[in-house]
Amino acid sequence: MHEFAVLDELKVGGLTLRGITRGGVETCLMVPELGVMFDVGMCPPGALKFDTILVSHGHADHLGGVGYLVSQRQLMRAPPPAIHVPQEVHEPLTRILRGWAEIEGFDLQWQLHGHAPGERFSLGGGLARGCAAHCLRTTHRVPSLGWIVERTTSRLKPEYVGLPGPEIAALRRSGADVLDAHTEPLICVTGDTQIEFFQQHELVRRCRVLVHEVTSWTAERDVAQTRRWGHTHLDELVAESERFTGEALVLVHRSMRHSRAEAERLARERFPAGVRDRVVVFGN
Repeated sequence: MHEFAVLDELKVGGLTLRGITRGGVETCLMVPELGVMFDVGMCPPGALKFDTILVSHGHADHLGGVGYLVSQRQLMRAPPPAIHVPQEVHEPLTRILRGWAEIEGFDLQWQLHGHAPGERFSLGGGLARGCAAHCLRTTHRVPSLGWIVERTTSRLKPEYVGLPGPEIAALRRSGADVLDAHTEPLICVTGDTQIEFFQQHELVRRCRVLVHEVTSWTAERDVAQTRRWGHTHLDELVAESERFTGEALVLVHRSMRHSRAEAERLARERFPAGVRDRVVVFGN
């Protein structure tokens, strides 16, 4: 863990995003309101607090600190972290963790879960009460997943809205079903992906908060070059951005070629007026 990591923090859509995300260097995004962390990076400050980790893919800038995280949590006597990964990563990562346990001379404990695209599981109670994680296939150089966290709540059916409380209570006592389940996609974190993920999934485009990678921002590395490495270019997302219907489009995974100031200027200049005020550049 790097003691002097410069974390960014953003409060948007009722959530706090905290972490570090630079293309090819490190990606780890923590969402304390949900008790969930997306990717591990090099295990930056604060990462050890999270019991549930949703991993997009196995590249070292997204997963390199996992051995340290498992070891340190055991030293802290914290429960083994639940690490959710693409199914293709499960076996090789198990070998890595076993090797690290052998090197350290400890019986390290972890919970490693491999997932196929389309799988969904409950995040349990506590901070994530009513929430489920749902994974979809992204398009990258290696097997990868985008993760969506959805929250399901109960709402009055339309025909009962406006009725006095005692009348609704009487209906419930009589056995009437007065509630509907309402599921909202709170956040999607794409991980590394080409633009096809945004194009193909309406659910992604209507997430309250969409954290989408934009690795390349100028012609210095053009669309074709960016796609060759399994990433998204600013030109591609700008062209599709008016299809986004959520509250915040958060741009991450910026290449070291581009400063934050440059990215913020380009976001103001390039995104259509109807989307521009919902676009945020994340990452110091």
